[in-house]
Amino acid sequence: MPLRSARNRLTCRLMLLTLAAPLPVLAAELGWTTRAEMAALPIEQQRPIPAWCSGTYYNPTLGEPDPTADTEVTMDRSRLVPGGLAELIGDVEIRQPGRFIRADRAQLDQDTGDFLLEGDVRADSTLFSARASSMRGNTRTQAGLFTDVQYALFDISARGRADRIEQVDQTVHIDAGSYTTCPPTKRGWEIGAREITLDRDKGWGTARNMVLRVRDVPILYLPWMTFPIDDRRKTGLLFPSLSTGDDGGLDISQPVYLNLHPQMDATLAPRHIQNRGTGLDSEFRYLTRLGQGTVSYGWLASDRQFDNEDRELGRWTHAGQVRNWFLKADVNYVSDDFYFKDLETGLDVRSQTNLPRLGEARYRGRTWTFLTRVQGWQTIDPLLPDQNKPYRRLPQLALTGDPALYGPLKLLWVSEFTRFDRDTDLPQDNITGDRLHFEPALSLPLTRSWGYIEPRLRLYHTRYALEGVDTLPSREPTRDMWGASVDAGVFLERPLDFSGDSWTQTLEPRLFYNRIDFEDQSYLPNFDAGELTFGYSSLFRENRFTGYDRIGDEEKLSMGLTSRFLHTDTGREVLRLRAGQSFYYHDRRIQLENRPVDTREWSPVVADATWYFSRYWHLFAETQWDRENDRREQNSLRVGYSDGERGVFHAGYRYRAREDIQQTELAAIWPVHRHWSLIGRWLFDIEEERSLENLTGVEYRDCCWQLRLVSIRDLTDRDGDGTLEADQTFQLQIQMLGLGGFGGRLESLLERSIPGYGRDYARQDDD
Repeated sequence: MPLRSARNRLTCRLMLLTLAAPLPVLAAELGWTTRAEMAALPIEQQRPIPAWCSGTYYNPTLGEPDPTADTEVTMDRSRLVPGGLAELIGDVEIRQPGRFIRADRAQLDQDTGDFLLEGDVRADSTLFSARASSMRGNTRTQAGLFTDVQYALFDISARGRADRIEQVDQTVHIDAGSYTTCPPTKRGWEIGAREITLDRDKGWGTARNMVLRVRDVPILYLPWMTFPIDDRRKTGLLFPSLSTGDDGGLDISQPVYLNLHPQMDATLAPRHIQNRGTGLDSEFRYLTRLGQGTVSYGWLASDRQFDNEDRELGRWTHAGQVRNWFLKADVNYVSDDFYFKDLETGLDVRSQTNLPRLGEARYRGRTWTFLTRVQGWQTIDPLLPDQNKPYRRLPQLALTGDPALYGPLKLLWVSEFTRFDRDTDLPQDNITGDRLHFEPALSLPLTRSWGYIEPRLRLYHTRYALEGVDTLPSREPTRDMWGASVDAGVFLERPLDFSGDSWTQTLEPRLFYNRIDFEDQSYLPNFDAGELTFGYSSLFRENRFTGYDRIGDEEKLSMGLTSRFLHTDTGREVLRLRAGQSFYYHDRRIQLENRPVDTREWSPVVADATWYFSRYWHLFAETQWDRENDRREQNSLRVGYSDGERGVFHAGYRYRAREDIQQTELAAIWPVHRHWSLIGRWLFDIEEERSLENLTGVEYRDCCWQLRLVSIRDLTDRDGDGTLEADQTFQLQIQMLGLGGFGGRLESLLERSIPGYGRDYARQDDD
């Protein structure tokens, strides 16, 4: 009986120790379950395997852990040695649900808690598996030491071997060992080091005197390196980024990650471009009670292809919330107009004509919203005329709300004060100044389950205080106008049975009447008025212009019809059809950019369809037809596919008569094999019969590697004279899964180029 008690205490303490330790697992033999083996298991025991993997670490024979279950101990013989030492001899096996230990011999000192397992030691659990020649430790300190061991860790899909592995609390020390996340059937990559430390508390591993081997060939030696073993962050050297282009030649950078604080981190990436020079890319991220943000900075010293000038790029973005206040900032700077044309960057800044510099705070209450904003721009298009440069808003203050007055009667309040300013080289007519705008309205929305009607009466009052008005009749012009509208709609529905499924079809006719009388506005400046791209929603707008400098004169009646097909069981909208048109009672005399008066009685007919014809596929089509001139105004067609795992496909066509645009686009990341996918994008200008952008590449992925090689050819205005020339670059991305990767600039490129692609899509884990 004392011996039985000793056996149980030994078993329980050994189990506690091995479970506390993320201990090693052997490769091909222990815990690796292939696809065929997984498919042969009962359905309740099966686990998902990523499409690109041949198997996963899983041991279904152990069952689910149950600490309350009895422990079974078997051996050939046992004995108690004076002094409290218990010995189990000959094929010792210790079992409990979710756990298994085997050895030729086992010893436990019941006084000190020291134990020793020898001879073909095997330790298995639902989290790890290990094979060793011996294991020793102490049940009280939860410490353990393996010798001549092979191991695998299920939760991080890692395996390796070592002369010694020691477990102290949640830290594993590996001496003269190896580490890889490649499956047992792959040689892939492997770290071999004199010392490897896996810190479970911090989520990072450290290797000293490390040699990285690829297919058993040593390719890199580092005296010290860190790598992730879970999703947490740690300071360390990341892998380099590599690309090559026609102008710059070889472009290589070496990023270093700095974990400065639990709520702050940074990345520094020294960069060398073969034909240009040396510089630095950097990014700092923070999270405070005021929100989260990013500060990015790029610098290239003495660019040899840019008159040996230093070149810089910077950006600060912030988004946060403090109670009902929403904060936002987006401030950009670039040293010259050609930075984006010459230098690819991993920083999240896009090539634009005008780079924004914005700071705003927005208060949102139940009824009222208040906005305070300052906004400026940096224009980086040398061909942009001065009169087309945007104005700065210094500041912009806006108050909007919809308080109830009596019963369903509401006040819709819009008010804004803005100071506009800009610097140009125009000798005259550089108009700046203040604008005060009020736009109150009375609304009476009457709604029922079957429909609605909402009449509105709106007043427009605008007042200016201007400078530089040599071509305008007044420095303090004012404008007073009024408008009225009625919006009404009906909701009808009926059940449908189709292909054995139950559906609901809706029919939603809509009428919208809007009247705004003409008033000459040529005596007013145009700070921010613009015209929206015409579409279905434009039929039901009160003002066809954006901003407040122009109020469009019109009296129109818009007619629209929407029909939806909803799956009755799920409520999911599968198909939506819309069509509409406006009838105008008068010509539209208020136009932008000296365009002629619009004399058409009918707007173009607008029709569009959105069809989710399978779980992954969707289609959108739109057409606009000018019936008076019998011609197309605009056509667009988009077909998209995304399975959320590997495949993304996009095909599109767009035609806009006013902008003289006729283009087709194909973009995809498409699997052609379990491990291989093709990457591509083709943007073609039909009018000019030329390719605007070509992106072709290939991706390989398995449980061990993710590798991308991409070629990009696009048209670039290198000299800023409007002449487009072809430019070609190559980018390479390699990620050793579980170790780290390089090629962040390629991730940004794919996000911009392939609709439906995102970084989270590319980083599907193996869960």
